[in-house]
Amino acid sequence: MNRLNPTAGIAIGPILFVLAMLGILASVFASGGGSSLGSAGITDRVTADIVGQANLIRSKISECQMQYLVNGTNFASAPCTNDQYPCSDQTNGTLVSTLTCPNDPLTGGGAEQSLWTGLRPASLPVATQGFSNWMYINAGDAGGRCLWTTPTGGNSSSAIVDGLTRAAAKFTTQEVSYDSGSVSQKFVVFITLPTGPVDSHCAVP
Repeated sequence: MNRLNPTAGIAIGPILFVLAMLGILASVFASGGGSSLGSAGITDRVTADIVGQANLIRSKISECQMQYLVNGTNFASAPCTNDQYPCSDQTNGTLVSTLTCPNDPLTGGGAEQSLWTGLRPASLPVATQGFSNWMYINAGDAGGRCLWTTPTGGNSSSAIVDGLTRAAAKFTTQEVSYDSGSVSQKFVVFITLPTGPVDSHCAVP
């Protein structure tokens, strides 16, 4: 009677171990546990994009204001003739991508220049995936000046909320207004705080 070689079963152990691990991974992904990797990526992206874009926009608006402080002239038309900051539509706000700077003397006192393609160009990145384009309102000293964005389609997934919460933590409470429990998930960044009641565009509903 032939007997099996004593070493014949040695290779079965590693194979069974690999099969068991594959089964565990399959059950994790089937139960939705594997989505945590995607969620973490979304959270990191939202945090990085929101913080980076907000700081870039604020710096460009501050650059425009500095031009006013240097030359003391504002070439904007009413209602922003005595304002140091870019003007905006007072009803709906203005897309940040279309903002102009009225304070640069290099224009010769002529037309306002684009904040992004003018004499001091900068690249404004597109809104992070799943978010609306940044908007800006200049409600004067009384109402404040701010910019904001919101997730599109009312998206308030845990990954987006976590990303916005982390982004808000990168600023002080004087710079950012954000409520992780709000329905809109609106993220507001102040250029100047209001001296009176905050303008509705700069408020988080």
